[in-house]
Amino acid sequence: MPTAWLTCPAYPPRDTALANLAVRRAQDLCAALDLDLRCSPLLSLGSGLRAHPLELRRQDLATWPQHGLIIALRGGYGCIHLAEELTAVAASLPPLVGFSDLTVVHAARLRAGRSDGVHGAMPGVDHGAQAATTLLALLRGQHLVYGPAQAPQAQVLIPGRASGPLVPACLRVLTGLVGTPLMPDLRGCILAVEDIDERGYELDRDLQQLHLAGCLIGVAGLIFGIFPGPEHAGPTPREVATTWAARLAVPALAGLPFGHDPDPLALPVGGPAVLDLRGQDWSLGFPQRPPLVPGIH
Repeated sequence: MPTAWLTCPAYPPRDTALANLAVRRAQDLCAALDLDLRCSPLLSLGSGLRAHPLELRRQDLATWPQHGLIIALRGGYGCIHLAEELTAVAASLPPLVGFSDLTVVHAARLRAGRSDGVHGAMPGVDHGAQAATTLLALLRGQHLVYGPAQAPQAQVLIPGRASGPLVPACLRVLTGLVGTPLMPDLRGCILAVEDIDERGYELDRDLQQLHLAGCLIGVAGLIFGIFPGPEHAGPTPREVATTWAARLAVPALAGLPFGHDPDPLALPVGGPAVLDLRGQDWSLGFPQRPPLVPGIH
């Protein structure tokens, strides 16, 4: 039976109750997939909002290739500390489930030619039924199509049709990879960005940096998340998204619930996608492909 490794290369669980809840959720996911769950020693409690010592996380990363699936317990901060190790071993790492700070690991795997990760719900973060069902479907390689029924608040900014690999990412984390060996090539990709607790001008600053660094050249389409966070007198996240959609002049959708959302849709990392935006009707589809972990059902 393939194994899944529950770990936390970013922040560890904040308390025992969260750690236990995360293990139960991961067990439910693995039971549905016929995977044997194994738990990393990193699930032990840390000291507040701090990652475990780097050497412990390096040792943990070295065990990842032994498993069929890696499940991040939560995000936070700390994956960037593993940049050198990730650059060296990314091609050998199994599929990863995670978002937020796990954007670092997804990016490293993309740079190494891997396209089988999932930007989806983590067991240490509360989520709803939609998050769980779409995560299972993507791990099984099932055909999926999202539309207004799954995201009634989404808005078409620029109509059109785009196809290519989907690259979902936490915007602030992705921007922090500019100039590093982990920054993925976005040419021909549909870029989906989301974040939390970022004001509109901060989102614009990140997009400006990606643009000035040449990272947005050749992007085939844009998807913006919900961007929950504090109100601010400056431009709203939706206004920033509208400006950048017009600036890049590619098919663009705003308000897709993924990542930092109470019930986030799971998105494939690097997997093929079709974004079809017609007026205010829209769809985001992923074709059927083999299960991400051989042997799961």
